[in-house]
Amino acid sequence: ERDGLRVRAAGDAGISIDLAGKTLRGKGAGHGILVVHGGSAARISGGPQRAIIEGFDHGVVAAGGDLGLLEDVDIRGVVHDGVRLRGDGLVRRCSVTRAGRDGFALSGRNFRATGNRSRNNGRHGFMLMGHGGRLAGNEASNCGGAGFLVTGGGHTIEDCVAEYCGKNGLELVTGAATIRSCVATGNGASGIEGHGSGWRLAGNTATGNGEHGIKARGPGMIDEGGNSGSENGAAASSEVVQCRIGDAPCVAPASSVAP
Repeated sequence: ERDGLRVRAAGDAGISIDLAGKTLRGKGAGHGILVVHGGSAARISGGPQRAIIEGFDHGVVAAGGDLGLLEDVDIRGVVHDGVRLRGDGLVRRCSVTRAGRDGFALSGRNFRATGNRSRNNGRHGFMLMGHGGRLAGNEASNCGGAGFLVTGGGHTIEDCVAEYCGKNGLELVTGAATIRSCVATGNGASGIEGHGSGWRLAGNTATGNGEHGIKARGPGMIDEGGNSGSENGAAASSEVVQCRIGDAPCVAPASSVAP
């Protein structure tokens, strides 16, 4: 078999796997871990020493809610996606480096991702689809596409970092979304940009991006304050927007308002 590990639970009982810091090494084909059937939901941990998956076609792939937890795994040098999951599971404290396509491709409903890092990947750092995803404390850097590409609706993204990616730091084409306390720095296009409806933005910062800072277009946009953009637009061919949410410039942070 070309897969490093194939998970197939017997019946509906959940299955837990501790990789105990081991390395799964491939030769450019197959999956590092393929979850075929996780029962009620598989739980895969890299262990205190962190497991490594490298050199496969894909890193970790699961569909249909078969993976409830993936944690403490470092994925390196895969041909396509580092982590591709569909369902309502949790991915935490994982990293993807030098994937040929997306670092993390997450879809489904109510999935969660916390404390993950995506670096030097060929396309997007994080690609979000589906509905109701919650991301906190994730970082994307030096990716070829967007740091975070957000589609679907109802996602919440907090405390994220998107820096030095080839396109937008955060690119959103989505319905309702909450973007809070994210930092976008030095990206090739804009820091945070997109169109949709019903977004809530608070405490986000965009600095030194090639085109716009924060540019949120569409009806029902809510500026909850503390959003700012500065020193953006070095590569822009038209008028630069430092920070605009809906039809109005961003509300100035409280500390910058004169008494």
